[in-house]
Amino acid sequence: MCITSLFLIGMWISCGQNQEEPAQKQVFRMNLAEGLSTLDPAFARSKAPIWMTAQLFNGLIRLDSDLHIQPSLAKMWEISEDGRLYTFHLRTDVPFHKHPAFGPNLTRNVVAEDVVYSYHRICNPAIASTGKWIFSGKIDGLEAYENREVDHIRGFRVVNDSTFQLRLTTSFPPLLGLLAMPYGYIVPKEVVEEYGDDFRAHPVGTGPFQFYRWEEGNHLILHRHPDYFEQENGQSLPYLDAVSVRFSPSRLSAFIEFVQGNLDFIGDLDPSYKDEILSRDGQIKDAYVDRFQFVLAPQLNTEYLGFQTDTSLELVNKHPLADVRIRKAINYAIDRPKLVRYLLNGMGYPAESGFVPNGMPGFDESAVPGFTYDPVKSAALLAEAGFPQGDNLPELVLNSTQKYAAISEFIQKSLENVGIKIQIQNLQGGALRKEIYGVRVNFWRASWIADYPDSENYLSLFYSGNHAPGGPNTTHFSSPAFDSLYTRALSLTDDQLRQNLYHQMDRLMLEEAPIVPLYYDRSIRILQKGISGLGSNPMNHLFLARVQKQ
Repeated sequence: MCITSLFLIGMWISCGQNQEEPAQKQVFRMNLAEGLSTLDPAFARSKAPIWMTAQLFNGLIRLDSDLHIQPSLAKMWEISEDGRLYTFHLRTDVPFHKHPAFGPNLTRNVVAEDVVYSYHRICNPAIASTGKWIFSGKIDGLEAYENREVDHIRGFRVVNDSTFQLRLTTSFPPLLGLLAMPYGYIVPKEVVEEYGDDFRAHPVGTGPFQFYRWEEGNHLILHRHPDYFEQENGQSLPYLDAVSVRFSPSRLSAFIEFVQGNLDFIGDLDPSYKDEILSRDGQIKDAYVDRFQFVLAPQLNTEYLGFQTDTSLELVNKHPLADVRIRKAINYAIDRPKLVRYLLNGMGYPAESGFVPNGMPGFDESAVPGFTYDPVKSAALLAEAGFPQGDNLPELVLNSTQKYAAISEFIQKSLENVGIKIQIQNLQGGALRKEIYGVRVNFWRASWIADYPDSENYLSLFYSGNHAPGGPNTTHFSSPAFDSLYTRALSLTDDQLRQNLYHQMDRLMLEEAPIVPLYYDRSIRILQKGISGLGSNPMNHLFLARVQKQ
């Protein structure tokens, strides 16, 4: 499809300007094809609510574009020498968005009691927040609260209006990254309790934008928060007057709207128009390179194949995949650069290092050399395992989904080239996850998207204390040496020392090859000319406070 045909197709789908967008104002227009389920940060687990709550709320801290921790509602903090006690000193000049629930003044400033309330709310079983896991097993007194032995969590403490303390049961260095998630955003008790469950559609926070209207499935409008506390170069933020979000499920239609100039931003690259924009090697085609802005960045996601390694299980015992030589042979048989070039149009990075992806702070492929394409070594390992050229090797079953059919077929062909035959079994995404976490399959395709910017989030998948179904260790990888390094890393507050241990852990895991890293993700954002202040970051978060339109 050429650019001219995109214009012709788009003539009949243009929606024009929404009448509720401020006239002659800076309005940022975008589309969220996946729809929006909630504006309550306690339930922000997918991209759309994560992106939208980030405009409405703030946490104690935030992440910058390089995933470094920066102040937000907390202007500074101290961490005790043992890494267990965090003392946050709050700004005293941050007002909530105006709402009648606050009384005659319509607003008030954030105080430490709001932090305690917000964090308690996340932990409250009656709320059933999807974010409870960020505190589970970490906060002093949480277990007693969960068992209803007490009515408060002693690990959350108000010292005074501008000082909040959080105490852990044991050191957990990635904590600040967890608090930067939407689950760590601060909400006002008065408004939450007025709306109850309906707070999802009546959000009030401290963010750069405030809620105006949400027609579910159709349109969301946010207006500028006139009393927002942040400034840039002496000017109050945000620069935009409004944010207008549509919910058209057709990504191709949204792209055509963007080409016509009716949207300011496209947040991903859908297969329906991928080849229209990108060449095979990931270069922007001439028809688009000068018309729009393209922002590319690593995205913290590792696509991989997993093996069940627990030989005490019947499905693994005496199975060829129980042999590390077979697992390594599979790793060496796959040409990752070719996969990225021809199936992803260069929108990824070949995973020739460990499980921790490109873009993660501390990522160093020279410190963690992984598997590269080497069919000769693959064939030698097969022969060493007793299956020269794949002779007498039973057919393997790769469990995947239809969405990844092209990648599965590429893997199938790659393995056939060294004598390994596989059958592809496609399941629905939810059904596949149940099979994996239920420990009922021994070979599968999966991905791991970072929850927070610390390598521990990836390496926890190989800690023996996290075996599925209770934890994320779906491969049942088990190594006392790995566990020792993992436990030690969590006791260190020095980032560089911890990174050194993370590299050791990633290398140690690769020696047993419980996975086949395929590629690390790469994000692309497409902007109209004249948009500034919207970059990208490896967590693929969206922050609009500094965006301007010319």
